[in-house]
Amino acid sequence: MQQQHDHPPGAGFVEDRAAAAARVEQLLGYSFRDPALLEDALTHSVLCPRDAAAAAAVRLKYERLEFLGDAALGLAFSTLFYLEDPSLDEGELSLLRDANVSTQKLGRVAVRHELYQLLRRDNCAPLDQDVSRFFVSVRGPYSGDPIEAPKVLADIVETIIGAVYLDSKFDLELIQKVAKLLCEPIITKKALLEDPEPMLNELRGKHRVDLERSILGWRKVANVVTNGELVGNAAQDAVNNLMVGGREQASTAGVGMQDEVGELRTIRLEEA
Repeated sequence: MQQQHDHPPGAGFVEDRAAAAARVEQLLGYSFRDPALLEDALTHSVLCPRDAAAAAAVRLKYERLEFLGDAALGLAFSTLFYLEDPSLDEGELSLLRDANVSTQKLGRVAVRHELYQLLRRDNCAPLDQDVSRFFVSVRGPYSGDPIEAPKVLADIVETIIGAVYLDSKFDLELIQKVAKLLCEPIITKKALLEDPEPMLNELRGKHRVDLERSILGWRKVANVVTNGELVGNAAQDAVNNLMVGGREQASTAGVGMQDEVGELRTIRLEEA
């Protein structure tokens, strides 16, 4: 592979296009029937041929693959979570899907696999600098204040997925396998409960905050106290069942109610 050396860290360029394509195919475990689709996915819309019509054609191909890949990734993760965890409700399914296809998460995927170096582009010094800063922040020690991922990095992942989806004649099962392989570590409810920090470090902003709130909710239990004595506990989603038939009362300790025999019960939500 020939590679220029006048680019900042993480923003080089692989000139040998056959080598660039081979690297992607090896990474995905997939061989393209139509290699031109992969080259379209690795040709950024800012590549500017002198001919205006040619430039527009390049842009159109790239952006269409980006659109298709975005939709395919969303469907792949939606199906994956739906099938693998029947306990997830609609909100949790959406939360996990959105986290895994967020710009921040996909940006880190692109950095891990050094995908930006495979992208054909032109006159992109400012973009190269943005990518390099993010690359260094991901590869270096975690600072606690993650840099926002440049959108171009997420776009690369989406265009590659779009190309695979189109080349495979819209094989969703294949896209699920490719997405799991490419996007490891996958942010799942189980992983968030067992060791949340590495998963949360994949994200920033709203997606991270939403997951932090969900983790707190998932970890709470309902302790049931009768006349001041702890008589048992239940998961938070069982609170409503425990309260059926009771009369809600104000309680400084939690949610209070009286059962049919007049005993005061208090339900306290605490960390598991």
